[in-house]
Amino acid sequence: MEELDYLYHYTNIETLALILKNKTVRFNSLDKMDDLQEQQTADVKNIGQFCYISSWTDDSTESIPMWNMYASLDFGVRIRLCKNPFKIYETPVEEASKTLNMNIKGETNEGTVHSIIPLIEMFEKGFYSIQAINQNLLYKVEYTNDNEKLYPHLLNENGDQFSLSLGDVGKHKNLHWQFQKEWRYILNILPLNMNRSAEAMDYDFQLVANKIKLGLEKQPFSYYDMQISENAFKEMEITFSPCLSEGNRVIVQALIEKYNPTASLKESSLIGLI
Repeated sequence: MEELDYLYHYTNIETLALILKNKTVRFNSLDKMDDLQEQQTADVKNIGQFCYISSWTDDSTESIPMWNMYASLDFGVRIRLCKNPFKIYETPVEEASKTLNMNIKGETNEGTVHSIIPLIEMFEKGFYSIQAINQNLLYKVEYTNDNEKLYPHLLNENGDQFSLSLGDVGKHKNLHWQFQKEWRYILNILPLNMNRSAEAMDYDFQLVANKIKLGLEKQPFSYYDMQISENAFKEMEITFSPCLSEGNRVIVQALIEKYNPTASLKESSLIGLI
């Protein structure tokens, strides 16, 4: 992966207020994105609903198209956060294994499982995400006209057996979108009741996989809010949109003062140019 320290997210003041108040970043499912093409695959219907993403860019230079499409020249902001800014939860291996009814290894440190979604939350709400544990969720979007990548084959069948590969979902976009210079965080989240024995969970997983294959399974929720770590939150930088009104400027400053006084505010480099 390329070396980078920060990523940028264009949004409006209302969304900024929620990010600051809740200290969260929202992941929306792929079927809610503006690029309708990218939720489609060659062989499985409706699978984009299980792929949750948060879109960012590595371009530190302000982009007029990005201001116009995802924020506003008049009442938008651009948020800068360090890469992988999410809070890490620690659960003792013994407790994690007991909670999830399985032998947990994963990323451990002195007998501790590190995850970016609390294991107990997945257990109680009936869902599972492999990225929650391996924390490998940041990808640079590849822009292409290759239909094999834009409409990937996810289904591998061998007699009565089959497997689904979600790894290629959400990582490619049409060349028309390359101005975004997008990086995205991707969580694959599947409905799974983990309050059962390992054998029962294995059966349930096969049942869910079969329903996904047939396009019949429903997503566990339409979005997921990831908690931002304290250090990343404190180091946030916010750039005003180029034509921000004085009233909206006061609103942003008040939000910062109340929820994140250590964040830095920055004027747009496009003031007077557009």
